[in-house]
Parts: sequence; structure tokens; C-alpha cells
Amino acid sequence: MRSGLISNYPQPIALNLGLVYTVKLEDKKTNLIWLPYEYTGLAYIDMGLQVNVYPYYRGTIIEEIELSRGTDLYKPQTEEAFTKALYTKGYELHQLLQEEQYSHLQGSAPDYLAKMMYIVDWMRYYNSAKAVAGTKKQV
Repeated sequence: MRSGLISNYPQPIALNLGLVYTVKLEDKKTNLIWLPYEYTGLAYIDMGLQVNVYPYYRGTIIEEIELSRGTDLYKPQTEEAFTKALYTKGYELHQLLQEEQYSHLQGSAPDYLAKMMYIVDWMRYYNSAKAVAGTKKQV
């Protein structure tokens, strides 16, 4: 998304037959990638030289929790590291969702984590897909 290969502003773009959607918000810095149900996924906020990643849960970006921040030094480098980051932030997320500011979401960290595992599975498939170029037949 950051490279601009996916032009996702201002309309949401369905990725892979609508299993996942992405859109760039009006601030032109925030990209959302979410599952088509309950608007749950990730928010990528482009800070110029760095991209910070936050939970996006039921239509709300939860900026108190950074899943990844700044330069590559602080980013989860593998799928396993990303999953570990999700789980280690899970308790903090659950506490936040019970507080007054987010109580209207009526959510929980286990619910968010289950949906994120679906996104991780989808990303594994999407990233493994290869574009097959057509070949010219010579007569």
C-alpha cells in the first residue's frame, strides 16, 4: 500500500474477491486494512520516514496500542513475531476495551485476536500468490 501499487483513496478497494478491504482515509496518512465484517483489522499510519501500526477494531483506531512503530528496528520482522506482538498486547487491549472510552464497542481482545488470525492467514495466502505472465506464441 505504501508503495502506491494499490490506489485505495478515496474508495475502499476489495482485495482478493472481497475477503479483505483497504482504504486510505482523508488525512492521506492512514491506511486501513480490514475484514469485511465488523470493520476489524489494522491501521497503518504513515509518518513520512516511518509507519506505525495500530489495532483497528469495530470501526475505531486504538492509538494507545502500537503493534509496530517507527523504523525496522522496532517492527516485528516475521509472521511469528507479529503474532507474538498481538498476543503480548492482548491484555493491554482487553483492559482498554473495558474502560469508558471504548466500552461502546462492546469488544474484547480475544474477539480481536481471533479476527486478526484470520487476517494473518489471508496475508499468508495473498503474499504467496504469484502473478503469472502470459506468453506469446511464436508461429
